[in-house]
Amino acid sequence: MKRYALILTCSLVLGTAEAAKVEETLAAVNGDPIYLTEYQNNLQNLLEDLKRNSATELTAVQQADIKQKVMEQMVDDLLLLQEAKKQEVKVFKKDIDSGVDEVKSRFKKDEAGRPTTTTQADEAFQEEIRKQKLTYADFEDRIRKQLMVIKLVDTLIKPKVTPPSEKQTQEFFEKIRVAVESKDKKVANATDKEEEEEIVKLSQLLRDRISERIRARHILVKVPAGAAMTEKSKALKQAKDIKKELDAGGDFSELAMKHSEDTASAKMGGDLGYFIRGWMVPAFEKSAFALPIGQVSEPVETEFGYHIIMVEEKRAATKLKYKDVQEDLAQYLAQRRFQQALRDFVSDLRKSATIKINKDVSQLPI
Repeated sequence: MKRYALILTCSLVLGTAEAAKVEETLAAVNGDPIYLTEYQNNLQNLLEDLKRNSATELTAVQQADIKQKVMEQMVDDLLLLQEAKKQEVKVFKKDIDSGVDEVKSRFKKDEAGRPTTTTQADEAFQEEIRKQKLTYADFEDRIRKQLMVIKLVDTLIKPKVTPPSEKQTQEFFEKIRVAVESKDKKVANATDKEEEEEIVKLSQLLRDRISERIRARHILVKVPAGAAMTEKSKALKQAKDIKKELDAGGDFSELAMKHSEDTASAKMGGDLGYFIRGWMVPAFEKSAFALPIGQVSEPVETEFGYHIIMVEEKRAATKLKYKDVQEDLAQYLAQRRFQQALRDFVSDLRKSATIKINKDVSQLPI
């Protein structure tokens, strides 16, 4: 069950004029329809998000699983909305206006994180609404429904969730600490499979947090895959010429902005931020971690081309301490309890609901 928040691409069933034109109903929950077009929109939004955050293609099994989960989430959302209406949850115009402003504020920066003008932000917002096949009235109605569900959850579920005790937080930390320090990544005393998976993920995150790390800049001269030797030689010569400029006193940031073909980091003077072992390709990583602070490497060849690297900062590995993660773990455990309470609440709604699925969504095309 996802954490509820105001989002533009939520899966709450709209029942808009657009959807009403389509006769095909994919499912019905207590008589309220879930239209095929709504399902397809939500599925595509999720797939686009996954594609942006992963370089690997989804397998047929993964696609089928995602299709089913989208359907289940839409049913759960509709059940919660129906319960909010049943409980006569009130949402005021000022709340809707604030919700609209919150969503609009997310367009004040572009995908690269650069500030946008008011006109650009408004155009991006309007484009997203069109992409979702919504009118502005539909969008406001979507915000209203989201706020109804949020208020229902805040009223009926959150007050019943007790925060973890100090002892419970410490015990959870100890399980994670053992996993962090264990070379074979075994999990000690997990209560069930779900907690074991959680501890494995959290231990990896915390292992990354305390690992040795460096901050470096680089200048990349790209070499296409399968390039001929003459093309590689030309790229290497270009990289060596840049290195000569640096040796002669050239400013690394300025030369990165001018020459680097890694466009994302070039805009920031080649800055890659902090990274730990395992985050970069082996040849790059080996050279970067071996460099003294302030020294510039000779051209380093990787699958991407030739890199010139300069290390700006180094931070030694640290020990995982309870006091450093106590608050984060307590919040995590509280959120986990809330999610479980929400799942239980929805499960009870499902038990008394009439849910009719008209098609096997796993067979629907993407």
